[in-house]
Amino acid sequence: MKPSLAVILSALALALPACQREAPVADTATAPAVAAPAPGDTPVVATETTMAQAGVQPGPGAIDSKAFAGKFNGSLPCADCPGIDETLELAADGSFTLTDVYRERPQGTSTLQGTWSADADGKQIRLDPGSKAERDRLYAIEDNDTLSPLGADGERVEGAPDMRLKRGK
Repeated sequence: MKPSLAVILSALALALPACQREAPVADTATAPAVAAPAPGDTPVVATETTMAQAGVQPGPGAIDSKAFAGKFNGSLPCADCPGIDETLELAADGSFTLTDVYRERPQGTSTLQGTWSADADGKQIRLDPGSKAERDRLYAIEDNDTLSPLGADGERVEGAPDMRLKRGK
């Protein structure tokens, strides 16, 4: 007696799942804490919150984002105006507002909003406007009261005048 097609298909449906390999279980003691981003992906900057969610201890020099929040002010150079008065407000909830006032320009005020995060070693912060039209901005953390804007490559701008934002009111 030959088995029917329905019986054969049922047997295959039951047998195939048993043949699949199980994914290996990562050893948390030796596995990396955070996977490296794929080429072309924007890396996610670890903060105290994201690291805690992943069960990772912050590295030496990590900052407490809530305690670091505040308002920073400074004057930056401008290629075609007398200068830019910049105010950066970092909120404890991880949001930011960056206001640039271009001196001697009618309607010379621009405002950018989004989220901010600190890197794991507490050396810089990233402003993410959450828009493809605007690029992320990086600032070096000089000390608890001083930030310095960085270039898109994360490096200090060579030959630029002293550009610093100081904690203010």
